[in-house]
Parts: sequence; C-alpha cells; structure tokens
Amino acid sequence: MLTVALLLMPGSRLFDVAIVAETWATERISSPPLDLELRRCSAESGLVELTDGARCAADGSLAWAANADVLLIPGLANPDSIPDTKYLRAISAAHQRGAIVASLCSGAFVLAQTGLLDGQSATTHWALTDEFAQRFPQVDVDPSALFVGSNRLWTSAGVAAGIDLSIHLIRQLCGGKIATTVSRSMVMAPHRAGGQAQFVRTPVALKDADGQALHAVRSLLQEDPSQSRTVADYARHACMTERTFLRRFAAETGTTPQQWVMRWRVEEASALLEESTNSIAEIARAVGYATPVSFRQRFRAIKGVAPAEYRKAFQQRA
Repeated sequence: MLTVALLLMPGSRLFDVAIVAETWATERISSPPLDLELRRCSAESGLVELTDGARCAADGSLAWAANADVLLIPGLANPDSIPDTKYLRAISAAHQRGAIVASLCSGAFVLAQTGLLDGQSATTHWALTDEFAQRFPQVDVDPSALFVGSNRLWTSAGVAAGIDLSIHLIRQLCGGKIATTVSRSMVMAPHRAGGQAQFVRTPVALKDADGQALHAVRSLLQEDPSQSRTVADYARHACMTERTFLRRFAAETGTTPQQWVMRWRVEEASALLEESTNSIAEIARAVGYATPVSFRQRFRAIKGVAPAEYRKAFQQRA
C-alpha cells in the first residue's frame, strides 16, 4: 500500500488541500479504489485553520509524514510566511529517507526553505516566479512549466497545475491505466498541452513607456505591423545612430528590438485569436509574419501551444 501525506500547515490554501483530497482519494464513485492511504499531517492538534475561513482536522502526525512514500506540500495564503521548523524538518526527513516530495503552487516557497531545491529546477504560479527567483537565487526557476521534477523533488505551477502534477505522480507510482481512470473520473485531461506561459498576458518588456527608442519601434509597428524592419530602420526613425539606439532601447525595455517586437507580435496575435474569427493565416499577416508556418513556430515557442489550440482554449464566446 502506498502511503501519502498531505502537510497540513496553518494558513494552507483551501484549494490545494482539496486538490490532494480529491486526486489522491482512496475511493471515488466513478473509478476503482486506489491502493493507498492518505493522511493529513500536522503539528497542530484539533482543527487547522486554512484559507477562506475553512478548517480541517489532521489525522496524521509529522512523524507519519516523515515516513510516508509521498509527501505533498500545499501553498500558503502568504508565500512570504515562514512555517514552523517542525514542518521543514519533516520535509527534509521524508526526502532523506527516500520519499517523493511535491509542492503545489506557492508550496514551492515552503519546499525551497528546506534547501532541498538548491541547484534544482523548480516552478510555481507564474505571478510569483519573479519573487521566488529573488528569494531563492540558488534555485533554477522555470516560469513556463506546469510542473518540474528531478531527484524525487517536484513543484507545480498555479492552481489546477497541482492536479496535473498529482496525475503525473499517480501515473509514475500506480501505472498509466490507473492515472487515466483517475483523470477521467475528475473530468480532467490525462495530459494538458503546453505550459503556463499560455496564461501569461504581459510578457512584453517595458521599463520606460515614454522612451524615445521604444516610441520609434511602436510608431513603425502601428504604421504597418506587416512590414519587416531592421535596427537601422528603427534607429533612423528615432534620429539616432544604431549603437545609440540599441543602448537606449535596452535601457528602456531591458531587451533587444528583435526580441521585443517578437513578443509584441505574439501578444497581438493572442488577442486576435481570442476576440476575432479571422483565420490563422489572416492573423499571421496582420501581426507581421510572412507565412502561417513561421507564425505557428514562433507562437508555439513563446506560448507553448499552437495558435489553434490557444484559440480553442481561450476564444471568447457569446
């Protein structure tokens, strides 16, 4: 029998706790029972205060968690919170003993405080990746992944990505057939296409919205987005030398004109995919790509999914 511990800390996110309770449930009405034991483990006695005014009773100790096969860490309401060292010691002990340790959403902040993620790749909710990288510079943050894992350490992105990771771990530990049965029971795809980059709508670098170099690029794009431009074109429009233009543009945006324009085109295309019924070829031309093929390649490289998949997921319907 597989033993699974949910670390029930004060301030844990209710949704994360519910994800574990549902995904790792021993029994469900629409699939065979799983051969596992799930316990909610805490240093607290009685009911543990969660978010949204909810409370949950622990049915396992931290000693039980430290000896479980799988230890799951929910996010905390405040990612800056520092859990009691008892929880951090239980996480370290579980991993040292050979357990799989996995965090959901902002639970990566808790896991990182143990030092186990030092030198490892990790992810968390895309809105928290910058803060995570600043607090834990020794961890290699991947802001685009739905979940990341190595050395029996797993982290997942925001909210529903915890379900993706849970189903992945069930597939590893219990087999593909059981994982598919669980995902079908939850009306969830066994594997979700793309990463969390497709959900981010503000990736275009911008430090100085009124900068002269950035204004030159923006004005030429607005004049004719389909026109291919060179650095020399932008510099001439800004009345600068190319060297001065590149230096000023980097100061204003933190990136190069080519990279900025590429991001801009993909973000404009994303809006058109959501809001219009134009064909992929028409959208490609509208944002400045010579062919639909090059557009699809660049869009997938940045968003992690093909334009058609993005439209299917995000297009606004009346």
